[in-house]
Amino acid sequence: VGDVNANSPPGMNNAFGAAFPWVWVESELGVIQGFFTGLILCFPVAFVVLAAATSNLIVSFYAIVSIGFIVSCVLGLANWLGWFLGIAEAVAGVIVIGFSVDYVIHLGHIFVDASHAEGLHLREERFRFAAERMVPTVIAGAVTTFGAAMPLLACQLTFFPKMGTLMSSTIAFSLTFSIGFFMAICLLIGPVGRVGDIGWIAEKTGITACFQKCGCFKRSSEAPRKHDESKQKHDDLELTPRKSREDEDAVPVVV
Repeated sequence: VGDVNANSPPGMNNAFGAAFPWVWVESELGVIQGFFTGLILCFPVAFVVLAAATSNLIVSFYAIVSIGFIVSCVLGLANWLGWFLGIAEAVAGVIVIGFSVDYVIHLGHIFVDASHAEGLHLREERFRFAAERMVPTVIAGAVTTFGAAMPLLACQLTFFPKMGTLMSSTIAFSLTFSIGFFMAICLLIGPVGRVGDIGWIAEKTGITACFQKCGCFKRSSEAPRKHDESKQKHDDLELTPRKSREDEDAVPVVV
């Protein structure tokens, strides 16, 4: 365009180039920039959501590390397949982050809730409780979502096969890291009792009163305590005198 303007007579040297592909390039650059911005924001936001859901910073940290592994593996798979970072990959990549949080947050919540709802404080007890209550549900959800992604692989439009590949790989990596890494690290070096809970940290740092003024840390008096109830029943049985065999076989004398 510069050469055309240079060789044109005065009044006709104001030529400029315009085409729809150039507008599409600008749109693509904006989507890719939004993808990287989403990556930067997603991990802090995910950590806040995990902390609010589990109320335990240690479990939230383990969960965010698991999510980082999942996202890294999925993006590494896309690079291994020879995909370039375009609009389809950028849009699908943002959705992948949401899928990565799903299973980890469920397992983290049930792991912490084992202490509050069931009175289980040891790692092994909480791990067993989470494995029995939530792992089958997570596996069932993974199977259905993985199956829903399979029809996309048969589509002809480029975006849908890529979306199906990213969805299925995300589900596979999420299931692997949520059960194989997150649950394993909670079993090995997970919190014991109230260690890592936001309320426990507030008590240790002396800011509990500030949270209570805001209405936080107020648990219902009717919250379930199955472990305590079973222990109370066991104590009641121990305190109840048992009848001897002679007393049961004794025949009452009528006068």
